Amino acid sequence: MKQTILEKALQNLPPKIGHKTEWEAYVPGHSLKVDARVTFNPNKKKAIVRNAEIKKEIRKHHIPQLKELQDKVGPLILVAERLYPNIKKALNEAGIDWIDVAGNIHLEEEETLVWIDLHTTTPLQQMKNRAFTKTGLKVVFLFLYDEAWLNKTYREIAEAADVSLGNIKHVLDGLKEHGLIYAKNKDTLKLKNREKLLDQWITAFADELKPRIQKGRYNFMNKGIEQNWKKLLLGGLDQWGGEPAADLLTNDLKPVEYILYAKKNRSELIKEFKLIPDENGKIEVREPYWSVKNDPPNIAPRLVVYTDLMITGDPRNIKIAKEIYAKTPTDKA
Repeated sequence: MKQTILEKALQNLPPKIGHKTEWEAYVPGHSLKVDARVTFNPNKKKAIVRNAEIKKEIRKHHIPQLKELQDKVGPLILVAERLYPNIKKALNEAGIDWIDVAGNIHLEEEETLVWIDLHTTTPLQQMKNRAFTKTGLKVVFLFLYDEAWLNKTYREIAEAADVSLGNIKHVLDGLKEHGLIYAKNKDTLKLKNREKLLDQWITAFADELKPRIQKGRYNFMNKGIEQNWKKLLLGGLDQWGGEPAADLLTNDLKPVEYILYAKKNRSELIKEFKLIPDENGKIEVREPYWSVKNDPPNIAPRLVVYTDLMITGDPRNIKIAKEIYAKTPTDKA
């Protein structure tokens, strides 16, 4: 898949660029932890050489990771099937070159700048993995939260994820097909490459699940309530996520944006939490997508908080997210 993306990206560049480009794939285990090496204008004195990282597509939370990779391996070019305008802008700001399959490119070195951004990307055809649909993501969350869920009965998994029983086999098959789980023996399934699964889950969460659990935006009724937001009494599945949860866990992140997971309806939110509806408000209310109990009860599971922070793409949030994840037991994320 990665080689196909690279070949199509170079093939769709203007002839003066793409036809004068050479590349070689790096085998796994190469000293440089990248996918390939690309040389533009190889027969000229000013050939431009880039280590290439190849992705289907990326989100904001990947950009700090790409920046770290570039700091380690030298000038980097991202090769992707699809890049959204806001991602291209963020890559430019981070000083990371890029190409997409449609033939768009940003390549800069000294006085040379090649920048084409005119073409619409047509994604390569690929079967959709049932593990990363809205329904599948709720099930995968359980496996990432506690690997023991992989070996529960289909009925137990379905009830905990609040999905229909028939979905469980599809999700497990999707994970097996992509090499993300394996059978340790005839009775035990295990996660394989947890970090890859987590990254795919975060990306799919932003696209598939997050838009479907949003319940509206609000503001605090007054400054006094905002300054004392920690004193609001949350109960049941009403829990802080994102920046407020991170502040409660680390005492090192003053919230600017608030995420509140709540089962309550609009009138209950207004009455009990002293909120006022505001489509531009700093509080985003979302429907909880988990049923596992958490301690402390007013904070969402650490995996939820980690995800909320990572998808913001904010370097400060990502730093705190990694700290939270590093302290998370793998059986209680």
